[in-house]
Amino acid sequence: MGLFLTFLFMTTFMPGLFPAFGFLLPLGFAQGPGQAYAIGRGWEAFGFRGAGSVGLTFGAVGFLWACFGGVFLINFGIRKGWMDREHLDALDKRGVKTGILPKNKKLPVGSHLTTETEAIDSMSFNLAMVLVIYLLTYLLLRLLTFLLAFAGKPDNDLAVNLWGISFIFAALVALLAKKVLQVLRIEHIVDNGTLTRISGSSVDMMVTGAIAAISIVIVARYWVPILIMSMLAGLLTIVTVPWLCSRLFKDHRFHRTLIIFGVSTGTLPTGLALLRVIDPNFETPVASDYMYSCGLTFLLAIPFILSINLPTYSHTTGNPLYFWSAIAVSFGYLLFVIISFRIIARKRAGRSPSNVWLRED
Repeated sequence: MGLFLTFLFMTTFMPGLFPAFGFLLPLGFAQGPGQAYAIGRGWEAFGFRGAGSVGLTFGAVGFLWACFGGVFLINFGIRKGWMDREHLDALDKRGVKTGILPKNKKLPVGSHLTTETEAIDSMSFNLAMVLVIYLLTYLLLRLLTFLLAFAGKPDNDLAVNLWGISFIFAALVALLAKKVLQVLRIEHIVDNGTLTRISGSSVDMMVTGAIAAISIVIVARYWVPILIMSMLAGLLTIVTVPWLCSRLFKDHRFHRTLIIFGVSTGTLPTGLALLRVIDPNFETPVASDYMYSCGLTFLLAIPFILSINLPTYSHTTGNPLYFWSAIAVSFGYLLFVIISFRIIARKRAGRSPSNVWLRED
């Protein structure tokens, strides 16, 4: 959709629009401001002025859709009965509607100590574990960049784009580290509650930093395509995610809908934040299932990563074939998704197509 809208703008009232502009839409929404900014900055060398700020803007608007759209989706799902009675009763017993715990209520425990304070503070230790994962991810990407540099320019461009999806590598490294801790039987030293607090604070700072880094001058130059693309992408996501998830999954359907919607408009922590509204203690397997899916996501994203620079080549060479090749790859993804959906959902795929949410049998 982003590339088709870019083509529409280029052939009408914005003939000078950079051909890769539309790719910043899925990067900002589905990858987040960090990835959109990193890849956008790379495109500035190809002549796309302010691409980094445009990527940040799409990321920030995506967060707005994730937060406000997610809250709307939760309330709409509650009114329409998309949740089971057990989770509805749990919501009524908690201060979710106000966001503040009552004054006289016993406060829940947000984290636990896993180390002796005399040796090292537990918060510092868990934060150090997070930073070690990032360090290992950085070294892994440096190694991949070094190896791909020998394969020529196309693979070198792939290496540059891999940095834009570094969070996938970080998730894979984290899963591997968790497995090592389990083998050594010391996984108890990492506290999930503390990691959740670190994650929440990091997301808040990331969103604030992303918004603060946006250049108003650049946004003013592209405000029309940004507004049109963002509105259409948000509406498309808030309709298609419940439609697909209610037919794909047979268990915890609304839970999976929320985390996928949050990730499709913001980042993984945003999806987890929406999930925590109805599953505060992650009692369902939804969060862990999504983490394991990151590995498969990376494999399926390789063609997209390889094609992401094609529109920029269209600009530098003057050959529109590169641009249409990128659209062909996106169309191939669409066909793959439709076929896969039909295979996995089976008879549920075409049932009640006019209903956004498929009712249980």
